[in-house]
Amino acid sequence: MHIQVVGASRPQFDRDQAHAVLNQVAEVVRSLGYASRKPPPMLTEWDVDRQLTPELMQDLHAADLVVVVVATFVGADMIVKIIKGIEDKVILWAVPEPSVGLGRLQLNSLCGAIITNNALKLLGQQIPVVYADPKTDAARRELESQLRVLETVQALASTVLGVIGQRPSGYYPSDFDELQLLSQFGLRVKRIPLERAFEYGQQVSDDAVQAGVAEVRRLLANSDAVDSQQIVQSVRAEGGLRALMRDEGIQALCVECWPQYMVDYGGAVCWANSRLIDDGIMAGCEADVHGTITMLIQKHLSGTSPFFGDLVHLAHDDRLVFWHCGAAPLSLAGEPQRASVHPNRKVGLTVDFALKSGPVTVLRLHRDVSGQYSLMAIPGEALDDPLYFSGNTVAVRPRSDAKQVLAELLRDGAEHHFAVGYGVELGDVERLANRLNIPLKIY
Repeated sequence: MHIQVVGASRPQFDRDQAHAVLNQVAEVVRSLGYASRKPPPMLTEWDVDRQLTPELMQDLHAADLVVVVVATFVGADMIVKIIKGIEDKVILWAVPEPSVGLGRLQLNSLCGAIITNNALKLLGQQIPVVYADPKTDAARRELESQLRVLETVQALASTVLGVIGQRPSGYYPSDFDELQLLSQFGLRVKRIPLERAFEYGQQVSDDAVQAGVAEVRRLLANSDAVDSQQIVQSVRAEGGLRALMRDEGIQALCVECWPQYMVDYGGAVCWANSRLIDDGIMAGCEADVHGTITMLIQKHLSGTSPFFGDLVHLAHDDRLVFWHCGAAPLSLAGEPQRASVHPNRKVGLTVDFALKSGPVTVLRLHRDVSGQYSLMAIPGEALDDPLYFSGNTVAVRPRSDAKQVLAELLRDGAEHHFAVGYGVELGDVERLANRLNIPLKIY
C-alpha cells in the first residue's frame, strides 16, 4: 500500500510548528512500513491552485491512501479542492495545540478539521478525522485502525460474490438487491446455477480427489465413520467450487447448501466451506449474501477466519450459543476436530467440534423493513464450553446482559445468521460504519 501525506496550512499561523507536525505524521506512516515516495508537501491556502501541480495530482490519485494533515486552520474550500476525485481514500488528521496559556493559537488545527468536516458531511462524503498527537502510541493505533477499515472498504468494492443456486424456501433473510449492494459497497453479485457447481465437482481429477480424501483422513478424527463415497463427493465439491471461482472471477461465495447437495449430489458442501474460509475465501450457507458480506468484513478487520452460525440458544448462565451444522473453519477449533454428518440430513462430510475461547465481536449486516442497511454488533467473550449440539457451537458471553441482548435483537428484527469474529475490535467496526455511512447498533 502506498500512502501519500500532504499538509494544508494558512501562512498566518506558526509555520515551523505546522511543518513539524506534518513531518511527524509522515514519520508515523513510515514507522508502519508505508514510506511515502516523496517528502510530504505543505500546501498553503492562498497558493493552493498553483501548488496542486499535475505531478502532485498524479501522486494523490495513484496513492492507496491520502492523509491530509490539517496543520493549521484552513477554510473548508481548500481541502475540498485537494481531495476532489479521491474522497474514498482520504483521512484528515488534526492535531492538538502544542501549548496552551496566554497568547494566540499556534495552529488552530482542530477548528480547521471541524469546519472542513462540516462541509464534507453536507456534500455527502464520509471522511474519517483523526485527532491525535502524532508523537503518541495512540496516534499509531488510530492510523492502524483506519488502515484496516480502508482495506475492508476497498476489499468489499473489489469483490465479486458468487451466489451458487438460490435461497431455500422461506429463508427471506437471504434475499438481496444487487443494485443496492453495488451502490452501497461497490460489491457485485454473480448468479450461478447449482447444477453448474455439480458439474465442476464431477470434473475434479481422480488424483486431486485421492489427495483430498487423504487430507480429510489426516485432519479429522472419526473419518472412518462417514460413508467413503460421501467423503469423495464432499472433496469433489471443494475442488469444483475452487475451479468455478477461478473461471468466473469470484472472490467469495454463498451456496444453496441443502437439500440438493445432499440429496442430488451425494455429499455435504460443509467441508468445502470450512476449507475455503480458512484459505481466506468467505463461503456462506443457505445463499445468504448479507451473511457472507458480514464474514468478509470480519475477515478483513481481523485477518482471522470468522464463524458463520445461527443464534440458537440462551444458556441460563448469561451466554448466547451460536451453532451451525458443521462448516466452521478448522483454525477455530477448541478441541480435536472430528468428521461427522449433517445432523438433520445424515449426509457427510461435516466437521464436529466446539470453537475456541477468546475475545469476539458478533456481527450482522442487517437490512431493515425499509431496505436500509445497518450493522448489529455484540462485543463479548467466546467461552471454553463443550459442544452444545452436533456440528459446531460457540458460547458467547456479551458485555451486556444476554437476555436483554436477545430481546433487543428480536425487537430490531435481526436475521438468524451471524458472523462471530475473533479479535475484531469494536472501534474498527465503529469506524467502518462511519466510513460506509450506515448506522451501527451495539448490543
